[in-house]
Amino acid sequence: MAQLDAGEITCFRPLLETLADLAGLVVTSDALHTPREHADYLLGHGAHYIVIVKGNQKKLRNQLKALPWKDIPLQDRTQGTGHGRSAIRRIKDATVNNLLFPGATQALQIKRPVAPTARPARPARPPSRPSTPSPA
Repeated sequence: MAQLDAGEITCFRPLLETLADLAGLVVTSDALHTPREHADYLLGHGAHYIVIVKGNQKKLRNQLKALPWKDIPLQDRTQGTGHGRSAIRRIKDATVNNLLFPGATQALQIKRPVAPTARPARPARPPSRPSTPSPA
């Protein structure tokens, strides 16, 4: 995976400006592209967005954590293994109002606890045979 380029945030708009029309498109991004200015830009061009909220948006993250997730029914649960670990994904969704983020109307909670999978035991090596001296 390429190392993060310091200019990645500043490339957001120029990259999207290469597209003819953003209206109706859904743009997804990682937590790096969660600045409100990016959401404003997308909304201003008629696009929709899906962003990851992590610690770089503390107030928004706290607001999302305060939603009544325990009262919201589970929408989906999947279990799988890969890359030497087992993961269970649980997804819930909520309609939201007054979030500290432009245009946000829906929030998803995705929980993905992971655990290392048990590796199969290596087969036992056959006992080594004593070496036989070669005739001199």
